[in-house]
Amino acid sequence: MPLNLIIIGTGNIASYWLQYFAEKLPTTIRVHALVNSKGLHLVSTERPVYKQIPHSLHQEADTQSLVSKALASLPGPKAVVDLTASKIISRAYTDWVKQGAHLISANKYAGSAAPDFYQKLRDTLGECKGHWLYNTTVGAGLPIQKAIAERRSCHDEIVQLEGNFSGSLSWIFQQYRAGDRFSEWLLKAAEMGMTEPDPRVDLSGLDVARKLLILARDAGWPLQLADIELENLVPEELRAVSLEQFWQHLPLLDDFIEQRQGGGWQYHYLGRVSRACDGRIRAVAGLYPIATNSPYAHLVPGNANFVIHSLQYGSSPLIIQGPGAGREVTAAGVHSDILELSSRLS
Repeated sequence: MPLNLIIIGTGNIASYWLQYFAEKLPTTIRVHALVNSKGLHLVSTERPVYKQIPHSLHQEADTQSLVSKALASLPGPKAVVDLTASKIISRAYTDWVKQGAHLISANKYAGSAAPDFYQKLRDTLGECKGHWLYNTTVGAGLPIQKAIAERRSCHDEIVQLEGNFSGSLSWIFQQYRAGDRFSEWLLKAAEMGMTEPDPRVDLSGLDVARKLLILARDAGWPLQLADIELENLVPEELRAVSLEQFWQHLPLLDDFIEQRQGGGWQYHYLGRVSRACDGRIRAVAGLYPIATNSPYAHLVPGNANFVIHSLQYGSSPLIIQGPGAGREVTAAGVHSDILELSSRLS
């Protein structure tokens, strides 16, 4: 029987995947249904999948219920592909796994959830023999999580993970130099759609912390968000004001960033998690000065750099570089996860 997919979300990543990848699926995989906040649509083989995105259907039912009902009617192997950024959707993962579904997720919330929920999901996956692939939650299509899994399967001990996890902050700091007004680069990034609608979400570093937590857990380190030392780039007086007031007081942001930097260095917002000799784990996300010979100093704007330090890669760490954001590479990463799941089930 084919692997049936239920696709949740029809935003940028989902739309791109539906248009450019769905029709390339092998015959052993089929899209059964598309679900978004407007409703659920059972996919017909008579039209291209991307032309069947629901616009106004079951308004009386929530997304989680629609997916649960669709799963209940499906025999054989099935998977929920979550292409949303919804915390609420991620909280239904455990129930869907109990219904026999495997999970493919570009949604960071489950992987960075509180320890109780995260462990419950892991336990349920084990009990139900479910698979969960989420390689696009960090680094879009870059194989950073696969590299960590390979190190561990080879009995290599990871001692530090590092990277520029935020696409928006990376783009800004790859071009921002001393003497620039930071707010001008922030405005350009916002106009290009690179930031969240409220850029304070990006500047808070929370997105970096979530991605760092996902990798730390992949490395076997039992952390939670509260354990991460997080540097917020939003001045305290601008954190609680309205979005309109934030945009009106950007000079405060410029002064804050200028005071934070010094010495004419180039800076990047990085996430780092490491294990000390005594076994203690420390995770930090914040601004770091970058030397001219650092890999971060020569990145193409928008590209990511991830570094894995391990016992086997002690003198020369494993470095993974490439586009760390964007719907094209993320959609390709999702497609790779789908094919990997099919391979595991065959």
